[in-house]
Amino acid sequence: MSPIAAQAAFRAATRASQTAGRRNFSVINSLRGFARSFEAHPFERLPTATRSQGADWGRQIKRVGSQTAIFLPGFALILGWPYAARLAVGDRV
Repeated sequence: MSPIAAQAAFRAATRASQTAGRRNFSVINSLRGFARSFEAHPFERLPTATRSQGADWGRQIKRVGSQTAIFLPGFALILGWPYAARLAVGDRV
């Protein structure tokens, strides 16, 4: 490669890297991309011919109820054992 062609290629590469570094930063585009990363199918079209699925409130109540049945006794056990130990042992410790 001739020195003139090499110098022209080097200048072109330098200009390309400088223009890429001067791109405007947009908070909105950044937040939009961040929010879209959480979507299950980020580029899925919404159907216009059919209605959306209704909420299944019975299933939601059943799910919350079963979680409550597990978590409330669990939290009582984790947070209440010092008090239970004090009642069992008394002030002898």
